Amino acid sequence: MVKRLIALASVAALSGCTLFASPILEVVNLAGSAATGVATMSRDKPSNPVVFAHEPIKEMCIEWNGGVALSDFVPSLQGELQRHGVPSRVYDPGTLPGNCSMTIAYAASVKWDMKMFSTNYTPYMTFASLTLRREGRVVGSAQYRIGRLEQDKWSSVGSKLRPLIDALLISNPEVETAKPPPVEKDKNAALFTGP
Repeated sequence: MVKRLIALASVAALSGCTLFASPILEVVNLAGSAATGVATMSRDKPSNPVVFAHEPIKEMCIEWNGGVALSDFVPSLQGELQRHGVPSRVYDPGTLPGNCSMTIAYAASVKWDMKMFSTNYTPYMTFASLTLRREGRVVGSAQYRIGRLEQDKWSSVGSKLRPLIDALLISNPEVETAKPPPVEKDKNAALFTGP
């Protein structure tokens, strides 16, 4: 019996895979899952949103900010605009297309850290500011700041921008995503029952 306990303890002490999961590791995984669940259920509110009444927006031009070091920022912003039925295009600063009356400028701050159980550094957004303009005049502004407990640290850029866009586009309700049309069944087709 003692030999079996010693053998079992020796196997558990080896590096690499073990037969039993560490209780500490299980507690950490459970806590991480709970924190992620709570963070996804609670919707963040933008900091200090200021929005003036405006007509529904038909198209938006996004002023490119090369100082934002997040490759998914602009695609996430465009996705959130599209969620409100607003197509968008990006332009370089100083080259605003003449037919673009609504513009949005952005700024964001990024930090780098390692995710749990990872050895690679990953960027995450800690601050974002969006400014909405109609023909050069500010009609809205909203900001995102990471929470004190950083519970949303690893949330996607889109989920962090969503409350800002919702606040800025008060005149554009959220549109449903297009669903594929239902497949009509041919009533005369034979039912395949298999071999």
